[in-house]
Amino acid sequence: MRHLIVASAISFALAAVASAAPAPQESWGRAGVSFVQYRKDAIDCAIQGYYLDIANTDDARAFVQASRRLDALPMGAASVSTTGSGSTGPAGDNSVNVIADFAGTQQHIIESVRPDQRFRSIKRMQLSTTDQCLTRRGYSKFRLTDDQRHRLRKLKFGSDERRAYLYSLASNASVLQSQAVVAQP
Repeated sequence: MRHLIVASAISFALAAVASAAPAPQESWGRAGVSFVQYRKDAIDCAIQGYYLDIANTDDARAFVQASRRLDALPMGAASVSTTGSGSTGPAGDNSVNVIADFAGTQQHIIESVRPDQRFRSIKRMQLSTTDQCLTRRGYSKFRLTDDQRHRLRKLKFGSDERRAYLYSLASNASVLQSQAVVAQP
């Protein structure tokens, strides 16, 4: 069960990264980079973020701890009991309370992990890893204009046309200079 929660956490975080808005506010570029190198660097750095080992992070440990707590919950009392006639069925009115208590305890354990916050934290770690990789390779972040974002929205996500358009911006020295994102101290 614990592996399932950790795997779910990772899958959810990665899906969130993969389903980013079709028209981002910012992108990365390097003046004069070839299209082939631009694509290679983008893929290499995205893979580093995607495969980031989060096993020893507080977020992953919180999911593992919650999984253990969920695994330790007694299930037998919430299921069925044997009646005097030899058949199995609910234990009467008390079984409804037991099931409700069980469900409430499960929900409390899940909420105590704050999964949405944990997933956002994991996503930030993945994006930071990707950003650091791009920076090491000489890329800088630039802000897309409203017109550029509007044009991107019209291009199918993952299409060659979209990649070519982003590349035309990302390799253009004047775009990179005039639309540079200034790093915050």
